[in-house]
Amino acid sequence: MKTYLQIFPTIVITVMCSFLSENIKSQVINVGDGSYTTSFPGTDSAGRNGYPSGTPQLSGNALNKPVPTNDWWSKLVKENHADNLFNYPMTLKTTNEGLVVTHIPWGVIGDSSPIEVGLTGLNTTKTTVSDYSDWTVTMNWNDGTHNLDVTAGIGMPFLYFTKGSSDIVEITVNSGSATILNEVLIIENASNTKDFVFYAPTGSTWSQNGSIFSSSLNDENYWSMAMLPESSSTVTTLVDEYKQYAYVFPLNTITSWSFDENNSKVTSSFSVTTEVKEGVNTNMLLGLLPHQWNNLASSSATPNEYTYSTVRGNLKTLKGNSFSVENTFKGILPTLPYLANYSEGFSPSEMDEKISQIENDGLASWTDSYNEGQMMNRMIQTARIADQTGDDEARDKMITTIKNRLEDWLNYQAGEIAFLFYYNDDWSSMLGYPAGHGQDNNINDHHFHWGYFIHAAAFMEQFEPGWSEDWGEMINILIRDAASYDRNDEDFPFLRNFSPYAGHSWANGFATFPNGNDQESTSESMQFASSLIHWGTITENDEIRDLGIYIYTTEQTAVEEYWFDINNENFAASTAPFSQEYSLVSRVWGNSFDNGTFWTSDIAASYGIELYPIHGGSLYLGHQQDYASSLWNEMTSNTGILNNEENPNLWHDTYWKYLSLTDAQAAIDLYDSNPNRALKFGISDAQTYHWLHSMNALGQIDASITSDYPISAAFNNDGEFTYVAHNYSDLDIVVTFSDGYTLNVPANEMATSKDIDVTGVLSSNFNQAFPGGNVNLSLETIGTGITKIEFFDDATLIGEDNTAPYEIVVEDLTLGVHGLYAKIYINEEFNVSNIVTVQVGEQVPYTGTSFAIPGTIEAGFYDNFEGGVGQNISYLDMSQINEGDFRTSEYVDAASVTNEGATVGWNSTGEWLEYSIDVETAGLYDLSFRYASGNSNGGGPFHFEVDGNIISPSIVMQTTGDWDSWSTKNVSNIELRQGEQILRLFIDEGEFNIGEMTFSYASPLTYSPPVADAGENVTVILPETSATLNGTLSNDPEGQSITYNWEQIYGPSNISFTDNSIVSPEISNLIEGVYKIKLTVSDGSYNAFDDVLVIVSETGNSAPSVNITSPNEGTSFEEGTDINISTSVSDLDGTVTLVEFYDGTEKIGEDTSDPFTLLWSNVAIGDHQISAVATDDASDQGTSQVINISVEEVSSCSEISNEAQQGSFSTGYEALFETVGSQVTISFTLLDTDKTGVVAYLWQEDPFTETQMDLVSGLTFSKTISGLTQGETISYACKFAFAGGLAVTKYISYVVGNDCSGGGDTEAPTNFSVTQGTVTARTIELLLNGNDDSGTISYEVSYGSETTTATGSSGNEESLIINNLEPETTYQFSVEASDLSGNEAENNPFVIQISTSADENTQCSGSDSEASQGEFSTGYNYSFETSGTDVIFTFELLDTDKSGVVAYLWQETPFNETPMTNTSGLVFTKTLGGFTEGETISYACKFAFAGGLAVTKYFSYEVGSNCSSLSTIDITLAKNLRLFPNPSSTMFSIYNSSQIELNKVEIYSLLGKKLKEYNSNTTIYNIEDLSSGLYLVKIYSKKGMSTLKKLIKE
Repeated sequence: MKTYLQIFPTIVITVMCSFLSENIKSQVINVGDGSYTTSFPGTDSAGRNGYPSGTPQLSGNALNKPVPTNDWWSKLVKENHADNLFNYPMTLKTTNEGLVVTHIPWGVIGDSSPIEVGLTGLNTTKTTVSDYSDWTVTMNWNDGTHNLDVTAGIGMPFLYFTKGSSDIVEITVNSGSATILNEVLIIENASNTKDFVFYAPTGSTWSQNGSIFSSSLNDENYWSMAMLPESSSTVTTLVDEYKQYAYVFPLNTITSWSFDENNSKVTSSFSVTTEVKEGVNTNMLLGLLPHQWNNLASSSATPNEYTYSTVRGNLKTLKGNSFSVENTFKGILPTLPYLANYSEGFSPSEMDEKISQIENDGLASWTDSYNEGQMMNRMIQTARIADQTGDDEARDKMITTIKNRLEDWLNYQAGEIAFLFYYNDDWSSMLGYPAGHGQDNNINDHHFHWGYFIHAAAFMEQFEPGWSEDWGEMINILIRDAASYDRNDEDFPFLRNFSPYAGHSWANGFATFPNGNDQESTSESMQFASSLIHWGTITENDEIRDLGIYIYTTEQTAVEEYWFDINNENFAASTAPFSQEYSLVSRVWGNSFDNGTFWTSDIAASYGIELYPIHGGSLYLGHQQDYASSLWNEMTSNTGILNNEENPNLWHDTYWKYLSLTDAQAAIDLYDSNPNRALKFGISDAQTYHWLHSMNALGQIDASITSDYPISAAFNNDGEFTYVAHNYSDLDIVVTFSDGYTLNVPANEMATSKDIDVTGVLSSNFNQAFPGGNVNLSLETIGTGITKIEFFDDATLIGEDNTAPYEIVVEDLTLGVHGLYAKIYINEEFNVSNIVTVQVGEQVPYTGTSFAIPGTIEAGFYDNFEGGVGQNISYLDMSQINEGDFRTSEYVDAASVTNEGATVGWNSTGEWLEYSIDVETAGLYDLSFRYASGNSNGGGPFHFEVDGNIISPSIVMQTTGDWDSWSTKNVSNIELRQGEQILRLFIDEGEFNIGEMTFSYASPLTYSPPVADAGENVTVILPETSATLNGTLSNDPEGQSITYNWEQIYGPSNISFTDNSIVSPEISNLIEGVYKIKLTVSDGSYNAFDDVLVIVSETGNSAPSVNITSPNEGTSFEEGTDINISTSVSDLDGTVTLVEFYDGTEKIGEDTSDPFTLLWSNVAIGDHQISAVATDDASDQGTSQVINISVEEVSSCSEISNEAQQGSFSTGYEALFETVGSQVTISFTLLDTDKTGVVAYLWQEDPFTETQMDLVSGLTFSKTISGLTQGETISYACKFAFAGGLAVTKYISYVVGNDCSGGGDTEAPTNFSVTQGTVTARTIELLLNGNDDSGTISYEVSYGSETTTATGSSGNEESLIINNLEPETTYQFSVEASDLSGNEAENNPFVIQISTSADENTQCSGSDSEASQGEFSTGYNYSFETSGTDVIFTFELLDTDKSGVVAYLWQETPFNETPMTNTSGLVFTKTLGGFTEGETISYACKFAFAGGLAVTKYFSYEVGSNCSSLSTIDITLAKNLRLFPNPSSTMFSIYNSSQIELNKVEIYSLLGKKLKEYNSNTTIYNIEDLSSGLYLVKIYSKKGMSTLKKLIKE
């Protein structure tokens, strides 16, 4: 056991600290083979790269320490003051005058300042940090005359103060009641019912002046303050009890930890060094958080004192100065072991294909430190799997990619501005450029970012032992930056990101948010800890290893308490003002928590960010099986994970990997159901596939079993245990598990308890074959006891062999790519060999003919592969999704662009495309090509290759400003040789789209390469078994001597050459079939190549080959769809004259000319097996592969409506649900023609999810939902968002598989009529009515040059208000009615004439509908009333179709916006003061509502104006009369404080129309018959005077 306290005595780190400090002023610091700069390198072209502004706000002892960041109080080091200090249980805020102390149970401190602690005369401009320790901070105020220090700590219910010797303490009590008891000052009920107490030195006195209490402290300089707990004891009893702690001040707080490898226990000790100011007590009162008191060591003191409620749960107090916590470390792994072959459905060849998708990936040049880390991790996880499967070539490619980029980051080169580290001495921080997410200018997330880098370093040391000797110290500096474990480190703060007392990391460098510091992604914080464990173990640095184990185990407890609340304690016990809806939170703040993320409020992201990335360091997520199962069920209820919802915030792979920790088979089923999902950035499909099937074989992590080696784990699969460990050392080890099992682990290897001591290497005589041909497989084994060998082609067992040598002939190979492997058995257990990939079929030109050069190539016309998808044959694309619309069955992101042709976009580093070309003349060619780049930094480079040789310069492109803005670039010096060849376009860096490429001859080559000619194809007629090859036409134009090399590429047997290095060798050992032979000629400087086929048959004719290229295997079609069957054919020695098409054995058609296609119509519902038979000119035939397709019945239901759950529809919408198999396509068509900029989102009702829909055409949008069951009921709505607002349809339920199709609606509306409604000076109400069997009627109203529409329900009167009209004007309205199917009423059009009334509006009050922004469907009322120097502004929105309304008063000049108060309904008021009578003012009202806003016109008002006789105001009446209740829904009375005799009461509308009158005998005024709104009540006295009061009717 090792214990680490103040300084870990590691020589390497000590030397590095000294080295860094001594050279800190040097510009470049060399560290091993790496280096960094201490001089800011400058910004990049996008203005990125920065560092924190200003200088640290430090003083006193803190000046001699590295600058602390990422703590609960870190805003203090950056800003003059901090208003977000939450230390549990108190809330603190600094001001110029001192410290505000309060208790905010939840959220921000805001304006709360019940208690202000300062000194008489103190007035500074800032508060500085004068000292800090592991969980305390000391704040200092010094204005040159006065000095104040305050120490606060996490969990401490006391604050500790000191002052200058002559200073007078001054306590301002703004809330609560204060009591002086000798030297004690008590403030009860100061904030949120909490009581506080000040303890001055014994003998001190307090004096009071109003709310200010002051004391000279009896000539002492110290005092303390406590927040009292909630208790049944009296306040004075608590005050007396707490006094024993009041004079014990903390000087230092220290956290230490130790790890015992033997029992895998981590003990963390917390101790406080104290200074006793007076008295005999030496103990402090310490508050323990749930992750501490739930995990106390058996020997620890326990918290038996009072409890405080905090946002983190219950804070339990302990009398004492130390305690200890014990946690168990349960192991991690670099990756899961390769036991996936024990999982049903796992295919090694599919695994191999998924690895190949990533092995050639590059790392983007335009990135940042966070995204870089994610992409490195993607490759690392895949490379480790490639190592397990024996794919050393793929593994080594990825190692090289990671190595080059990681070393680039770790090595600074003068002048570079990207991929480097910069040490900022002002802020004691290592910054990485390019940065992201505030990693540089706010020192955010260093543990997140560096965790990926440290993980990559451990990976490099694993696969390149000794790498750490050259680069390791740079990695150690990153560790020190994020989590230095040496308190005497002169360059980095102790445990920057990790808070040892809070038990978790903080992400924000300067705690910039009002809610305090925060952390979002706990899974990436845990990854940082796991990376330390890997790095420390593999470099044999126990200090770093144990640091990682300490952080990992401690943070795990905090995550389980505060993010997951696995015991259902803390969310309920916290001070949150609500009941937490979900089983986790995604952000923990200093004084709150929530389920948002920094980019979305989507709950799907909330779940994902707490899980990603899942790998061998994430096993803690499966330790609590009940919680994990419960959380998964919740995730399925709140997201669309079970329906394969397309949602960028729903990270399917991460969800599935989490599910696999409890139910791996269910995770596999979901994975298999969604092969075409979009992968989250940083996700490896290979790792997901490997992880799910490995977990299926392993079972569940067994957290009850630990071991004496950290890189280990135990799993339980229904009682079958599997033990796993990875040995990072150079010596064999024995790992002992806590249940007694021992596992022998070879040096530098992973071992499991299921391993068998046999391996095998599979080889094939050829890696290509002709269709129908064969290859010979041979397996070389190591080990004894082999009971059998099984050979597989993908998942198909093709044979077995029980005796050595283990061999098999794989015959009748079909077109495609075959993954061949073997299983080596010892009884029931087995290992799997490497994968041998065999390509059957050729790469052929897309158009059937090679592109002629000089000439033009469209980028999207890359070559085909006869066997299907051309990935890794004719192209390499890094994703298996075609983002474009051209050649959608291929992975290349190709799109057909108007005027540009077939383009290729979404290009990524390492991708390539190949084109068959036929060059007329060897020479240097010019290239003119079309491209687009929306990246501000431009795109590329890319280059061209032939036969692996680079033949062009590196081509870069400037930005075109947009991805749809195309430009032309010209390039010279493309070297092309004469003849047919394969041209490869290789993408070094992406960020561009490419279109047409035109090559034109410029000049001869500067050299003359040789010419290879392998002669015509050779025909051999059995029984002849030999032939002669002919390379005599090969030559060197300059007459140099050339050499020959003949090589067999494939064939049914191994050819015997008489001499493969002569011009025309004889070959023998031929059998029936097709052989391909490659000729390479060389003049010593340049090579040339050519191929020849040798065709061996009994007739001398070779049968043709035919391949179905479309449709693809497993394609489903809707009934009624015409199916286009396409083929590719070839004949080596003739021509194809006929292709016949079959469904099973039934012939369905034929074609006699190239390209041999069939359009198959009226295809029956059900499954079909289609094939093609080709016949050549010698009547020989060849048969294609069988393609299985299905035709699914389409069942559909539709509905037309205008019902809205949010917003409104002017016409309506049509919904269509179509079932095909297990999929339902949901389409919504917006029928409103007055909407622009429309986008649509599909709403699932339960659980609620929102997914953007795809635009089909016009205003029709659709989305397909998969994985449904016939008979299942689903419910969806559509949100249409458009310019100025939104409208949401009702939820429509549909039973999957139901068919409602039938005859359409042909009945027209009846009883159509239009009548006059309410008329004002500027509005006319039309009352529309009619009946229709559909239930909905659409009305179109025309008047003058204007047209508007409305929709109503059948049989119901629809009110349509026409506004913005002129007063006293006659209007003619022509109205037509129809249903939503277009059937028109017989009495169309209905014509009616109506005249507007006179304008009664005044500057004081009235109604209007004119809008300066937006529009009103009805209008608004307004009122201006003067009261002294105040003006009361009232606006009422009359539009009933608006929801979520808030209002803002707009002043016209100078413009100002002020929130108004909602007094009732849609009535809003605001009183402004400081006006002068007679002054003219101009104001408007902005109404903001769900989906938009509308602003009234500006109204001019003369302050003091009464506008009419309505407003003859008596001041005495106004002051003594009041309406109550107001607002009211039924009645009101008049409160008459001076008993003034009243004569009558009148009620007016805002337009001045008298509505009611009451005599003097009335005391209760009934208003039930008035509609809701704002009214004026005029009250008359017996003396003839009157006053106006506003009344709001609810």
